[in-house]
Amino acid sequence: MGLEFLVPVFGILLFLVPITGLTVVFTAKYALKPLVEALTQIRLGQGTMQPSELEARLRDVTEQVEVLSDEIRRLRDAQDFDRQLKAPATSGEAKDLVGS
Repeated sequence: MGLEFLVPVFGILLFLVPITGLTVVFTAKYALKPLVEALTQIRLGQGTMQPSELEARLRDVTEQVEVLSDEIRRLRDAQDFDRQLKAPATSGEAKDLVGS
């Protein structure tokens, strides 16, 4: 058993390797390239917004911040009022209330 069996194997590989390489190249060029471009456009399209849309979103966020600030202010006022109601009366105030 010598190297005689390698001659047909190398003969087949002589044609099979370039054909496989061309197949991979054409598959990448005609099948994968459009797919990658489409995915890239979709990804880039999601991140871009028109200036008018950005201004509208900024306006909405600004309004929400103002509403939340007003709500916090009202909650603080309510907490202060509750604290004043729960605070023990001082001795001078208690005498005034009893004397009335």
